[in-house]
Amino acid sequence: MNTPAREIDVGELLENRKLGRFHAVAFLLCFLILFVDGLDYSAANVGAPAILRAFNADRAAMGTVLVCGYIGIFIGSVVFGIVGDRYGRRVGAILGVLAYSLPALLTPLASSLDEVTVFRFLAGIGIGGVVPNTIALLTETAPKRLRVSAVMAGFVGYSLGNATIGQVAAWFTPAFGWSIVFLVAGVAGTILSFVLLLGLPESIPFLAATKPDSPRLPALVKRAAPELPLSSESRFVLRRPANETKFSLALLFSGYRRYATPLLWIAFFAESLTYMTLSAWFAVILEAAGLAPTSAALVFSYSAIGGIFAILILGRLIDRVGPKATVLSAVIAVSAIIYLGTPGLSPTLITALAIGGLACAAATHQSLNGIVGGFYPTIIRGNAVGYATGAGRVAAIIGPGIVAGLFAAKLPLSEIVVFIAAPDLVVAAACVALDRLQRSRLMIEDSALPVTPLKQPA
Repeated sequence: MNTPAREIDVGELLENRKLGRFHAVAFLLCFLILFVDGLDYSAANVGAPAILRAFNADRAAMGTVLVCGYIGIFIGSVVFGIVGDRYGRRVGAILGVLAYSLPALLTPLASSLDEVTVFRFLAGIGIGGVVPNTIALLTETAPKRLRVSAVMAGFVGYSLGNATIGQVAAWFTPAFGWSIVFLVAGVAGTILSFVLLLGLPESIPFLAATKPDSPRLPALVKRAAPELPLSSESRFVLRRPANETKFSLALLFSGYRRYATPLLWIAFFAESLTYMTLSAWFAVILEAAGLAPTSAALVFSYSAIGGIFAILILGRLIDRVGPKATVLSAVIAVSAIIYLGTPGLSPTLITALAIGGLACAAATHQSLNGIVGGFYPTIIRGNAVGYATGAGRVAAIIGPGIVAGLFAAKLPLSEIVVFIAAPDLVVAAACVALDRLQRSRLMIEDSALPVTPLKQPA
């Protein structure tokens, strides 16, 4: 008499687990991915004043560099989201790290602002590409009760990268020139890519959904649940609705997602108009407000450190009370950024407002990264996160370009910062709506649908 295969639902297994070594390794490596992502992303931002002086260009010229970088980030968000859903979160993340590291290494060779622009576009593809895969991997690895906190804590690495590159710019640019920030980011990313090849685990739910016969799956499950007795007859599944066996755009708008997806896209778009534009022009804005170049770079670093605390606090609040907690960080960010444009502020007050504004804007930004993955199932999560963050990248392309135009038109700083800050009010409203949606009966719609057996794709 044959013994029936033991079926293990990996979704249920992971959702209710206590934190262990498997979680720690996955989190640490995702943290490092985002740390170097933050180094590379902010290299152009903190280096902007020095780059402009090196190539004898005006502020508006830097807008082209930043916008092209964001175009690359937009492309990377969408393309690598598809890569992650097709080939795995691990593959998408490692390729993304290489994609942003190699152009950063080449950037110091640039002999003109146009060449810097090309390298920033190429690096942007990787910078945007690691985000959907890292969000998906963190979401699919963390216990359900800690998912938002896990994702937002991972993005503390991003803020720490911002802070670190600010320190590099402040202390080493005077001696080594503008290229040092890109060299540091490129070397760090190249080393990290080899570390990831050796240690980054694949998402267990992803493998169970797409490759249930993979020989890697039992080993990964054993790492995640070492006490679980497994045998050669053990079969791993990820239960899901019958209509969610492969990605389609229609799934982004099915059931409760017909409301969630537009709200998330609006929130990401509006939020990036504030955070991405502010971070892109932060050093330039602080110099316009009256700070010295070295002080502006240091304040960028301190603001990123402040963002770490804001992100961790907001992440726990969201896990406890839902997306509406984001209203707090958004309102504080708007108030601080607008006040920053007041003429005649002292350097101390400029510093305090800048730290509070960018820190809370960063927390608002990362709150959306923490929330988005929970609205989508594993089979479409990479694509869904890629499209949502892609909506933000569209705004990131538009916002810095508009601010470049505002600077070129010689508008006062008090008017420019209002444009930058106001979209975060839209984010606050969208998060209130997402909170109500999350609490509604629509969120249990999928559980009522029939479940179909999982099949390995051809």
